Amino acid sequence: PGIYAIGDVTSTGYELTPVAIAAGRRLADRLFLGEGRARIAYENIATVVFSHPPIGCIGLTEPQARAEFGEANVSVKQARFSSMLYAFNDDDKKVKTGLKLVLKLPEEKVVGLHCIGPYSDEMMQGFAVAVRMGATRADFEASVAIHPTIAEEFVTFGGWGQDKSGDKVKAQLPPYLLNES
Repeated sequence: PGIYAIGDVTSTGYELTPVAIAAGRRLADRLFLGEGRARIAYENIATVVFSHPPIGCIGLTEPQARAEFGEANVSVKQARFSSMLYAFNDDDKKVKTGLKLVLKLPEEKVVGLHCIGPYSDEMMQGFAVAVRMGATRADFEASVAIHPTIAEEFVTFGGWGQDKSGDKVKAQLPPYLLNES
């Protein structure tokens, strides 16, 4: 009692300054504000490698999701492209972007989001909020894309707004319309 550890000295696997700050705030809430439930949730912390191009991820990898939920309960959407940022560059000078959504079926809940390419570091913060809130692919697709951006690809993956069952295609209503009477 009376000795606490946060940050790099812990075994959480997140040696990141913002994680240590968040853990310190939650510890202060417990110790000084009497909020015994205050804890940091380590399961969905966005991480970024500030390389060139940057790499970002939150949640489970595809293999982790398949191990946790089963092969038949995971779907993946991915894209690889050169962004419009490089439209005037020669083909061999265009930086590629790779995006991946790992979805838990049947609701297509986003349990993993991964990207490599320009601005991946900046995109992660906003998408981290959505993933932590339990967003689904339908939630993503209900967002109107901002064009021309790299992030718009996350909200316009194939089958945009449609649900295919066998030979039938039906409109997939955005979540905000499902509860209307």
